[in-house]
Amino acid sequence: MSPEVSYYPGCTGTTTERAYVKTALMVLKDLGFEVRLLEDLPCCGTLEAELVDVSITKRLASLINREAGNVITGCSGCYSNIKRGGGEATHLLHFLVKEVGLSEVKNRVKRPLRLKVAPYYGCQALRPRFLAIDDPEDPKIFEELLMAIGAEPVEFDMRIKCCGGPISLRRPLEARKMAEEVVKSANMAGAEVVATMCNLCHFMLDYYTNEMPVLHFTQLVALAFGHPFEEMDFEEHYNRVLR
Repeated sequence: MSPEVSYYPGCTGTTTERAYVKTALMVLKDLGFEVRLLEDLPCCGTLEAELVDVSITKRLASLINREAGNVITGCSGCYSNIKRGGGEATHLLHFLVKEVGLSEVKNRVKRPLRLKVAPYYGCQALRPRFLAIDDPEDPKIFEELLMAIGAEPVEFDMRIKCCGGPISLRRPLEARKMAEEVVKSANMAGAEVVATMCNLCHFMLDYYTNEMPVLHFTQLVALAFGHPFEEMDFEEHYNRVLR
């Protein structure tokens, strides 16, 4: 019997970032997991709760965990909000590298990727320090996963800087500039694509830039696991480079 995990997609996982959830489920199932998709649970409040009442975060975290226990999520905002609200959550990247293990990931690779990939961490899975999924100043977990699937990680200056998403409702012009700077940094470092590990980060970089492809890291893993290019739903991205 396959082990079961509960996956919390967050609100954007069922709207603008459906390709992330789709490919995350592909990867988890390829690795032998039965996945309970928690698509009926409410938003974690990453943006709205912070603007209105931070105490909402605790109530939402309690509701999510009461329904599903410790959840896996691919959204750093959801991960951070649930954890800061006193709940239990595991980031998908951490789950794959630290709990499933890189050797198991490597064993599933059928088509090693030969791409120069800029791994973009963003901020919410690394700060504050007590909830960081890796060293908040010099994380390596993303690079380790990319190497396991045959890609070449590209170090770039903005890899742990904020994408602007958390301030996008209050200061949209500043947020857009921050997103543009992330992709520009990756491009100047010689990357062919940017890989994200967060719903909100992907939306910001994908929607506001057109310098280079911005992909969910699960799309790259699913491709390496042998899934067809046509199943990655690249047509759902905003970035015109992919069209």
